[in-house]
Amino acid sequence: MSRRILIGVVIADCHIDFQSEILRGIITQAFKSNCDIAVIAPLHDFSVRSVHKDAERSVLDLILSDSIDGIIYDRNTFHDEDICHHIDNLCKRSEKPVMLLDYNDHKSFETTSVDDREAFETITDHLINVHGYKKIYCLTGPKNTFSGEERLAGYKSSMKKHNINIGKDWTEYGDFWTEAPKRYAKRIFSGELERPEAIVCGNDVMAITLTKLFTDAGIRVPEDIAITGYDASIEGYQSSPSITSYSRPNFQLGAEALRRLYRIITGKICSKVPNENGELRLGESCGCSENPGLRHSIQRNISINSRFETQLLYGDMLFDITNADNIHTFADRLDNYTYFLHKMRRVRICLTKSYVDATVDKNAEELSFRTGDQMKVVLAKSAIWRESESHGFFSSSDILPDYSEERSYPSAFFISPLHYNNNFFGYCAVSFGKEPRSFSSLYLKWINYVNVALEQVRIKAIMNRTILNTSKALLYDHLTGLLNRSGIEQEFETKLSAASGNRFIECMTFELGGLKKAYYQSGEEKSNSIMAAFAKKLRSCIHGREICGAWASQTLCVISPESNRVSTIYEQLCGKIRETQFSSEENCNIDFTVGVCSLELDSSSDLSEAMYKATVNRVYTYTISEPTSNPQFEKLCLLRNRIMKNPELPWKISEIAESLYLSKSYLQKIYKSYFGRSIIEEMIQFRIDNAKTLLAQTDMTVTEISRECGYSSYNYFVRQFRMCEGCSPSEYRDEQKRKAVEHEN
Repeated sequence: MSRRILIGVVIADCHIDFQSEILRGIITQAFKSNCDIAVIAPLHDFSVRSVHKDAERSVLDLILSDSIDGIIYDRNTFHDEDICHHIDNLCKRSEKPVMLLDYNDHKSFETTSVDDREAFETITDHLINVHGYKKIYCLTGPKNTFSGEERLAGYKSSMKKHNINIGKDWTEYGDFWTEAPKRYAKRIFSGELERPEAIVCGNDVMAITLTKLFTDAGIRVPEDIAITGYDASIEGYQSSPSITSYSRPNFQLGAEALRRLYRIITGKICSKVPNENGELRLGESCGCSENPGLRHSIQRNISINSRFETQLLYGDMLFDITNADNIHTFADRLDNYTYFLHKMRRVRICLTKSYVDATVDKNAEELSFRTGDQMKVVLAKSAIWRESESHGFFSSSDILPDYSEERSYPSAFFISPLHYNNNFFGYCAVSFGKEPRSFSSLYLKWINYVNVALEQVRIKAIMNRTILNTSKALLYDHLTGLLNRSGIEQEFETKLSAASGNRFIECMTFELGGLKKAYYQSGEEKSNSIMAAFAKKLRSCIHGREICGAWASQTLCVISPESNRVSTIYEQLCGKIRETQFSSEENCNIDFTVGVCSLELDSSSDLSEAMYKATVNRVYTYTISEPTSNPQFEKLCLLRNRIMKNPELPWKISEIAESLYLSKSYLQKIYKSYFGRSIIEEMIQFRIDNAKTLLAQTDMTVTEISRECGYSSYNYFVRQFRMCEGCSPSEYRDEQKRKAVEHEN
């Protein structure tokens, strides 16, 4: 079966009746045309700015998904111009056909609209023909918007048809919100505007606001002033008095938008769903009686939602799912509360790989999201049973694995973000099966509970790791990763003490005498590297019941319940150490001695004393270097270490020789015999090494770096750098930046 066309719908406030009707039309027409639907549905319209709400914009990146073939975009539902521009840019970047809803001509996208003019004319006709009003004002939508201008034109058409002259102050542009009607009411209260007989408002929100303001001011509605709205919202019917309004053909708007987009994508005309034209919905605000059957239907839906909302508010869902300390427990508990999603047929909780990793073994400062990131479905639930868990990840470019499955029917999912403040966790996908409906306002509360629970899971994971790492730091040596002295003693009590049934144990010490020389010759970093590599090799020579750890600063130990283990471990260790002598990373070919002590376990046995005896009782010595009899050796090592740490200082051979009570020629001779290079050669190399670090890790200029490294002449520094590295300092910096970019990519 070939892949279905997938239409992305970008819309906010899906739970509002107005948008819900549009979506019902889109989904109904999509199912008839055998298309899948992905409604990218942020939970807010971005009219209010906050860190938490702004993070929702990440889910909009799904617009760039390769799986989407076309986009229906309801720009009017987003109440912030910045977010609108952001979505516009994403739609353009997607290079997919875009269909706007109810919007003025857009220079980049196609637009589908419905005829508000005729509907608004019908409302005005009702006020004139049924109630006999003549002095009728119009508070329409924003100026230069398609819907606002069309509704104003419908009002004017009705007034002209009835030969009523419109006064210059009778029409006013509003905002489809509450501020414009507040200003409008003040003008009437103050007498700036003469009191009308009736006002037709561009939508129900403005009508409800005006009604309340008039009632509070002692102006009766409809006895003193009749008011009508538009959009036929539930809020308008719940108002007192109920608002006379018009049930706009939003269903037809959504269906027609999909049909036009389908034709652009395929070049074909799809079958049309039956029309659901708009109609006048009578209420009390114009002087009519409301429809009792309609009120019963609305009250029934409100009652169902209210009952579920009460259960959600006073139930245990929030407490139950926030007590989970891992993703699997969270999913198991959330499974018990999906019944709050009224008429849900399928739900998927999809989390980003970065979030999953953050709850397992990684701490992330901020969890972000981009299309193409790896996702995991942690909860897949149908209306009746929980589906089998998928252990793999999928690309968010596919949006959901469901869209790639073999199905005999199309699907529609609502994709909403899961996040907490600026941390983005993933998204929740909800489908209502074959029924073309949207989620209710209860879903907003439900998904916010889910967001809080996911943040709690993440925080608990961080806390558990912090506690574990703290405990580990108290019992383990940070350099070797082995047990430290406290850890050895604790492990000894658990594994090998007299209480565990052992009578004798063998205590072995491995004292790394060569570390001191390595420190003087190569510095602390190299010395630590040798110690860590040696510990790794020693750890690989012991078995499960034996204990290996760092007893002192340069002394490792092994405690075994078996006798005569020291010779076996020593032979294995020597073989493994010799294998590393040509390795630059794991070379631990170094002088060390092995001591051993047998300890009988009883109430008076002392592990510390046994370790001391083992250190004294040396049985093996591993030597790779000839011992030096020169008393100046350690002084030269200390000198070299000082030059390595401070190469920029003005080191002079004569002053160094004088401080060591040596002649200049003898000093340079023995220095080169021990370290393979003269003092001047070493100083130059250390300066160049320091310069390379500054070039790669800072923004200092080359001139500043030359002075920092002890060069008074910029040209001499560049010449010496090129001699050592084969390139100029600037060329070296550019190459390091290029490598860093390649590594990031």
